[in-house]
Amino acid sequence: MKKLYIIALSVLFSSLVYSQDAARNWTVQMTADVQESPAEITLNWLSNEQTTPDTYLIWRKEKGATGWGSTIATVPSTTTSYTDNTVEVGVSYEYQVQLRQSSTIYGWGYINTGINVELPANRGDLLLIVDNTHSTGLATEIAQLEQDLYRDGWMVTIMEVDPAMNTEDLRDDIIDMNGDLDNLTALYLLGHVPVPYSGDLYPDAHPNHEGAWPADVYYGELNGIWTDATVNNTVAAGTRNDNVPGDGKFDQSQLPSGLELQVSRVDFYDLPVYSESEEDLLRNYLTKAHEFKMAEYVPMEKGLVDQGGFTGMAEGFAQNGFRNFTAFFGDANVDHQDYWSNLDTADYLWSYGCGAGSFTSAGGLDDGSSLTSAEIAAGDSKGAFTMLFGSYFGDWDITNNLMRVAVANGKTLSCSWAGRPNWNYHTMALGDNIGYSAKISQDKNSDYLWLNLGGGFVTGEGVHVALMGDPSLRMYYIIPPTDVSVITSDVADISWSASTDVTVEGYNIYRRTPTSLWTKVNSSMVTGTSFTDETPDEAETYEYVVKSVRTKTNSSGVFYNESLSSESAFGTFYASTSEWGAPKMNIYPNPSEGVFTIDAMEKIDLLVVTDMQGRIIYEIKPGQKTAQIDLSEVGQGAYLAQLKINGYKTVKKLIVQ
Repeated sequence: MKKLYIIALSVLFSSLVYSQDAARNWTVQMTADVQESPAEITLNWLSNEQTTPDTYLIWRKEKGATGWGSTIATVPSTTTSYTDNTVEVGVSYEYQVQLRQSSTIYGWGYINTGINVELPANRGDLLLIVDNTHSTGLATEIAQLEQDLYRDGWMVTIMEVDPAMNTEDLRDDIIDMNGDLDNLTALYLLGHVPVPYSGDLYPDAHPNHEGAWPADVYYGELNGIWTDATVNNTVAAGTRNDNVPGDGKFDQSQLPSGLELQVSRVDFYDLPVYSESEEDLLRNYLTKAHEFKMAEYVPMEKGLVDQGGFTGMAEGFAQNGFRNFTAFFGDANVDHQDYWSNLDTADYLWSYGCGAGSFTSAGGLDDGSSLTSAEIAAGDSKGAFTMLFGSYFGDWDITNNLMRVAVANGKTLSCSWAGRPNWNYHTMALGDNIGYSAKISQDKNSDYLWLNLGGGFVTGEGVHVALMGDPSLRMYYIIPPTDVSVITSDVADISWSASTDVTVEGYNIYRRTPTSLWTKVNSSMVTGTSFTDETPDEAETYEYVVKSVRTKTNSSGVFYNESLSSESAFGTFYASTSEWGAPKMNIYPNPSEGVFTIDAMEKIDLLVVTDMQGRIIYEIKPGQKTAQIDLSEVGQGAYLAQLKINGYKTVKKLIVQ
């Protein structure tokens, strides 16, 4: 039950090709109502206009589990709801509902739902791979990005690479990094990071576009065998897609094994349709992504679908919009209107558009006319997340590519080529990051269905499936608290200024040591602006952060949404709990340009300097009352000096200007 084979499309073609809306027919458009006591989840779906299928089959699994197992229910096709009373509060569930006649699948849908689900405190290690031609010019923005990622539960490692680097060498470095890090989960490719090419495929159904396509999934698949020996194809109109043995382009059209990592890219190389430079476009993107994460820009919770001229096509490409958006917003908040004239004026959280394409255009998406890269560049999209589909432009590594131009524009944060195959964004409804959605949409042996057209089309598991945008992005953010402080004795008394977000209901407090993961220390939401941590271990140093919390209810379920921890709180809540009242000492100048002097009343036994993520960058055993630290080569920012003096442990913050 891994994928929908071509026979299903063939059987349905005669009835769907003339349908007013094949996209809706392929879709079980689901929402969910949840109840805490007694715990139950009720799935609701819209009636499907097809008359042949007679049964809905329902599966359930915990989010992230592999395989759907056996069905939990089967109901007649005249039914439009199902109540599951075997659920637990706080558990994130995924449901799949298929519309069938015997073994033939006529439609399907997914929803991620739950009752009072909490966001994870720790999201894993993220490897930020930066095009080194921009590392200096974007140093400020990259530092802000690193902080934002860290404050959302990611442990960040930065790798700078030359755009001309060999892709095999880069993958080897990623494999090495996967061995070094505790839990490498995501890759964020920033800039024109080397682009792998692979395959002998034409998923847009144009034989003159057959050959190797860009294949970022190559970096996220760490165990399979990639070869460059068998494909010998030069039929494509552009030589960029040629693939011959030994040319550095791989043979595989589909993933050789399952993905280990989430992979996404922000790349504005070769977009002369914009007057801004590549670096300025990257800067603009990083700025708008930061503003979105800080809830400075909050789009309306609605979806927009424009099928261009593809409404009657049997594949129903816009099923990607209807399936995901109904689960997010409910059918009443999914507008079926013109793509560009609405996005240029209205701030939709999600949008979908499809139409006959070229590398730089999609037909029918601009009041019935083609939407071009030039028109997008001249406009100002208010939409946040988008999906586009049409011929050619899914092959994104080309001048003024439509998808990359879209992500560079206005408020747009991400874009995927959604139609061959389908994209499964449904887990974002309960606070998941978009990189997870990319991984389950790209993965081999996926638990999610797609239309398999056979032949050289290559849809599901194809190496071409790619996400443009920051992989850490979530759909919902709120404004963080500010001015956090901590007073230590035998406990840690934490206080802060309330978030300015009027929707905030309370706060969560987290702590970690320089070598541990985050742990929430409050058992229930704190509604005031102070909290006492009475459970610190002896002889340990903690970092405390505070996040705003709001109960978020949408068409999928209920979860506790959180802000990033505020910048002013980040890295300032450290206290020693071994002995309170360490010997007097002084560090000066602080801030400095990198050189600090430490004078203590007693001998300094150990001095360790770490960055704000706990990574040791400097360590000495002075054995005297005075010591000097030279951080002039490590870069501007905040660091922590941990000192052991006569059995006492103390921590001081250092600022390098």
